[in-house]
Amino acid sequence: MHYRYRKWVGVTAVVAASVLIGSSASAATGWTVETVPQTGNNTLLLGAAARTSTDAWAVGEQFAGAGQAPPPPVSYHWNGTAWSLVTTPTLGVSSALMAVSASTATDAWAVGFSILGRREHGTLIEHWNGTAWSVNSSLVVTGSAAQLNGVVDLSPANAWAVGLGSGGALLEHWNGSAWSTVTIPDPDFTPGADESISASSATDVWVVGTTVNTTTGTTSAEALHFNGTAWTVVPMAQPGTNTPTIGAVTAISATNAWAVGEDIGATSAVGGSTLIEHWNGTSWSIVPSPTPGGDPGLTGVAARGSGDVYAVGSNLPSINGGVVQGLILRWNGNTWSQDTDPTDGSYSPLFAAAAVPGAANEWAVGTVSNVSLILSHG
Repeated sequence: MHYRYRKWVGVTAVVAASVLIGSSASAATGWTVETVPQTGNNTLLLGAAARTSTDAWAVGEQFAGAGQAPPPPVSYHWNGTAWSLVTTPTLGVSSALMAVSASTATDAWAVGFSILGRREHGTLIEHWNGTAWSVNSSLVVTGSAAQLNGVVDLSPANAWAVGLGSGGALLEHWNGSAWSTVTIPDPDFTPGADESISASSATDVWVVGTTVNTTTGTTSAEALHFNGTAWTVVPMAQPGTNTPTIGAVTAISATNAWAVGEDIGATSAVGGSTLIEHWNGTSWSIVPSPTPGGDPGLTGVAARGSGDVYAVGSNLPSINGGVVQGLILRWNGNTWSQDTDPTDGSYSPLFAAAAVPGAANEWAVGTVSNVSLILSHG
């Protein structure tokens, strides 16, 4: 099972697509299932990014039938009117794009992995120049778990990517010419498996995840912050005796950021609890959030403003099990509450969220019955 996919989705357990997604009525909260062209293969959308109301991306992985050549990663683009499939390079091996980010209409990065052998992965980086995606090979890291799961594009000469290398956490920087590795200040840190990097500016970049106390074996939530000059460790609030998983972060400003994930431990609800933390410019604190159903996990978070933040992920209908479904929580400036997922109880985990201040739409992406799923909220 891939590091990025949480516990419900694995590359060896994909079944034939049973439905095609078309237009549907908006849910009571305004979430709508978008009409998107399907690939003809089973597809997972794992990453999303929005730059403006007329420029957004969704990327992921597709799976061919037995005996067929591995298809390339999947890419969709939003032009303000419709989503379209955008060709990515044919790589000849199983590959996935797990995150995407754009600084301009002609500068976007998508990152992920390729399977190079039975126990060998390689990091994958692709660049969009306004016309086509191409593979950037200035830095390829290999290893049994090597992959990049997050990227933030600040300008054509400044981007960051995060993931796992052969020896643990991997942090990379683009300077306009090449990608290079950057030393992480905590060697025991592991970045979150989802949208774990975000920036409000070039001097305010966050990476979230966990760290392990090598003496006690205790796992703690932890963040790394870049101030434009150096990376430093920033402690996060710990949820009692639980085992926290922090997977995703969104930075709104230097004094306002949100991180989301899941708690599983002695003081959490049966089957786990959602976990949401807020940065106020001084410290991280846990903010109460609903924990509907069973085994909930939040894998994406995005915001259009300080009073319009939402987190997405997946849960089970109850602690007794059921079909995995999308989970959407919303912050209105005062409290977190649950939004309605409009996919009508289908198998529909959500993996990523994308929004920008002032944009017309908020986006959430995932899969529904193993075909591409994009949700919008006006």
